[in-house]
Amino acid sequence: MYREQCRVTPAIQPDRPASELTVAVVVPVRGHGELLTGLLECLARQDRRPDHIVLADDSPDGSLEPPTPDLTVVRSGGVGPYGARNRAWRSVEADVYLFVDARSRPRDTWCGALTALFAEPDVDLAGSEINVLPGPTLPARAAHAEQLFAVRGYVDQPWFLPYFPTCNLGIRRSALERVQGFGEVRSGGDADLCWRVIESGGGYAVDRSVQLDWVPRVKVRDFLEQRYRYGGSNVALRRSWAGRGMAAPVPPALGDLARRAALIALRTPWAAVRRREDRLQAQLLASAYVARDLGVRRALRRAEG
Repeated sequence: MYREQCRVTPAIQPDRPASELTVAVVVPVRGHGELLTGLLECLARQDRRPDHIVLADDSPDGSLEPPTPDLTVVRSGGVGPYGARNRAWRSVEADVYLFVDARSRPRDTWCGALTALFAEPDVDLAGSEINVLPGPTLPARAAHAEQLFAVRGYVDQPWFLPYFPTCNLGIRRSALERVQGFGEVRSGGDADLCWRVIESGGGYAVDRSVQLDWVPRVKVRDFLEQRYRYGGSNVALRRSWAGRGMAAPVPPALGDLARRAALIALRTPWAAVRRREDRLQAQLLASAYVARDLGVRRALRRAEG
């Protein structure tokens, strides 16, 4: 159904060398402040400078002003992150688009490394290994230990087809046009886009080195809300891809969720009293899976009316 990591044989010559490809970096923005500043500092240090940097201002009032004159701001009026990305990539002409978010911290070689993968003409999607950075709080440290964005979970052992998260996704313009861009959903649009590109015959390539770091959320609530959204997007993806081999979503049993929540409530104070950082991280990650499954249940109930 799809080609695994593309390998162009020596007899096939690239249409254009990577050095001749034009590149646009796209960032959805909605009140990210210091996070955006950190990203822009990383982009300014790239060995291979992108030709365009487009900020998709998704705030309802469109209040973002370009921090420097060389940045393009596209105002999307609060349509959501994937709708904002669509408006941004369509606003500038480029051969390749590199999608990141405000928490992304590209290393100096990132733009050149991902662009080089598109020298092979049948590569439509590209990404690299991602390192989730450590942080000062328990959620940040747990995210660093978990490494949610590791290539092994997205490409090597995907839960359906391979895909790259939009904190570090490269895609050819022709592929975006072929599948008409992102589905304008709240969460899960990266998987859906990549799967449609792969289904249409597009290949993908991976740089196995860490080319991008990612700043984790520092608050427990934000950490758990992210996983809750993942649960909802999981249901939406399973329903929309049900006719193409995706297993139907199964609601987690309420009794099982209650049992797991009770165990977390018992074990967390024990770990805190004994100052067991590893156990505290484990219980927070267990809470994240409960939050995800609650998101699944809620999404299924909404779908059923």
